[in-house]
Amino acid sequence: MPLISIEKIETDVTLGLWQITESVDEFFKLNPNLDFAYNSISLYRSEARKRESLAIYTLLYKLTGNSKLQIEHNSNGKPIVDGLNVSISHTKGYAALIISKTKNVAVDIEYVSSRISKIVDKFIRKDEDASCLEYQLINWSTKEAVYKFYSEQNLQYFEMRLKPYDMRPYGIIEVENLKKEFLTHVNYRINKYYVLTYMND
Repeated sequence: MPLISIEKIETDVTLGLWQITESVDEFFKLNPNLDFAYNSISLYRSEARKRESLAIYTLLYKLTGNSKLQIEHNSNGKPIVDGLNVSISHTKGYAALIISKTKNVAVDIEYVSSRISKIVDKFIRKDEDASCLEYQLINWSTKEAVYKFYSEQNLQYFEMRLKPYDMRPYGIIEVENLKKEFLTHVNYRINKYYVLTYMND
């Protein structure tokens, strides 16, 4: 069971990370109460997408102790869970979930790959640092988290600007919301496997 971590970010904010190594059948054996998810994952053709969904459901159970919670989505695609504010993310081999009863939350996870370097002009502004792969990955993931956090604003990549920061394994980045003209903060962590970003108000 490759649970990476369950972490209390604040009193009412919990973040969970999972390394996805299980097959679909193994996820159902791990948590027999996932039977209700058969219908939802059957909509996915990709085996990897099914495993990602089951990893999120397994994390939701681990974080709440409630095996009957189901994930719906609103018209904007934002995940909805009864009684909780949630944000989910998955990438090749990993899944992340952040939850809170009272606070807005957002999370993004991206696996480390140079593929991102081919499209930097699509999401990194000329006045932002794109000098190395780590800055590129953090920029991408940070903007994905901000987009989710302010989902009703439908922010575009160039409507967000990361202020200069020193590269470390973890830290906080200031991000300018140029559409609404205010400053927000994003937590980041990066290692040789993935970059993780998250927000909570």
